[in-house]
Amino acid sequence: MLSILVPHYNFINQTLFLELELQCLSLPLDFEIIVIDDASLTPYKNYLNQFNKAYFNIIFLDKNIGRSAIRNLLAAKASYPFLLFLDGDSCIKHPNFIKNYLNFVQQNPAADLVCGLRNYPECLNKEYLLHHYYGTKVEMLASKQAFHSSNFLIKKEVFKALQFDERLTHYGYEDVVFGLTAKAKGYTIKNSDNPVIHLQLKTNQQFMADTEDAVQNLAQLMQLPQYEIILKEIPLIRIYLLYKKTGLWHLLAGLKSRLRKNLEQEKPNATSIKKLQLYKLLHLHYCLS
Repeated sequence: MLSILVPHYNFINQTLFLELELQCLSLPLDFEIIVIDDASLTPYKNYLNQFNKAYFNIIFLDKNIGRSAIRNLLAAKASYPFLLFLDGDSCIKHPNFIKNYLNFVQQNPAADLVCGLRNYPECLNKEYLLHHYYGTKVEMLASKQAFHSSNFLIKKEVFKALQFDERLTHYGYEDVVFGLTAKAKGYTIKNSDNPVIHLQLKTNQQFMADTEDAVQNLAQLMQLPQYEIILKEIPLIRIYLLYKKTGLWHLLAGLKSRLRKNLEQEKPNATSIKKLQLYKLLHLHYCLS
């Protein structure tokens, strides 16, 4: 018995829901597909009305509540003991995607949380190359061994015990904290070779803006005593704490604007990842100053 939960925002993706419907109906499976639209613009959400079927539950919010709160709301609406979360900008390529998850759960009954892979499509447009490069060189590899929220299956009772932190209203790190909290509480997390493709690439400028939002979230988390220990597992914070008492930040402060300009304009390469990490450190210092 499976509840498929999709947070939806400003992205037309009927293929995802048609594929989920097709795969679920082909299996001996009790299922539901719950989609909550987080106050998208009208042209990006009207198409959801076509999924007016018994096993679909389409909910439209009048006010945007953010990435953490919408996932908690989806779980609260779910009827079944297993929850499959998929981002609304995902693409499913494997015809046995749902079956793969069900088989994995049968073979690994002790797994409380199963994380599938996150892949990226080919990209030739230079305006989106920074996001694409980071996605393929960092996020795709991380999804093989760490938790991320774009493609994961979790037991409902485990989700109820964890929840996403709704104090985080900006983009970023809410899934990292969720995964670290699950690990700290002793829940079993497994990774599965069961990918989705992340379709919605951001422009270089938007990617950098989202990076700043994510670091701001991280700075907010650092002010919360309950996360003091687990946050030290994040490399960015470990490096920041190592150097925060030195004069390094004053020496590098002038680099911040130049780094952002370079990252937005240059063709991404291995050095770009290092520049981005330095930019994150400098922005974290800025947020905490």
